[in-house]
Amino acid sequence: MKTTFLSTLVIPTLIAVAGIAYASDDNQTGMEASYLTQTPQGTFHSDSLTGNQVKSSVEDDEDIGTINDLIIDEDGQINAVVVGVGGFLGMGEKDVAIEWDSLELTKDEDGEDYIISVNASQEALESAEEYERGNDLHTERDTEMNNSENDDE
Repeated sequence: MKTTFLSTLVIPTLIAVAGIAYASDDNQTGMEASYLTQTPQGTFHSDSLTGNQVKSSVEDDEDIGTINDLIIDEDGQINAVVVGVGGFLGMGEKDVAIEWDSLELTKDEDGEDYIISVNASQEALESAEEYERGNDLHTERDTEMNNSENDDE
């Protein structure tokens, strides 16, 4: 009699626990976030690139353009940099995308900033096909910025 009574208590309890465990598995979306407190060795921030000049390794390290943007794949790897070339004070400038593997990054004499070089002349970049930003993935921030720009009109 005791075993029958215990069975009637244990079986519903096991079923309830299994149901709770199964439900909690459905609510998990992945690993918990991890956090950094400093820049890991061998990495750098995107602002170490954007806004910096690209130098021509075939034209005595002459400045030939400015990095305006980075093209990053869904895995977080940089595929290319978008370089503004030609023009004067931003007028008449066009964007050219240079593949990441075509760039050479070296540290300056102080070891603090990157020098970004490409094996191309300014003429080659100016005659390259212009990069057109297509329908890429947008972040929530991009959407909010576009909406606020439209509100100003």
